[in-house]
Amino acid sequence: MKTLTIRGLPDEVHALLKNRAHSNRRSLNQEVIAELSRVQELRTKNERVARLIAGSEQVGRGVKVPLSCEEIVSAIHDGRR
Repeated sequence: MKTLTIRGLPDEVHALLKNRAHSNRRSLNQEVIAELSRVQELRTKNERVARLIAGSEQVGRGVKVPLSCEEIVSAIHDGRR
């Protein structure tokens, strides 16, 4: 495991982390690790969502013009003949 030293941490951030650590019954170190892990999980989820959106936009660009109900019914009937 690695060690990280944080210099210049604003007092309000330290107080916030310390209060959260107390509320979550963790040490300050454990709370910082939990927060960093949570940020990484959110980043991974956001990257997945961005890839899904990009993929759906690619599919959307492949659709030339939305079809009317009549055109859909006609295509279904043509496919059955």
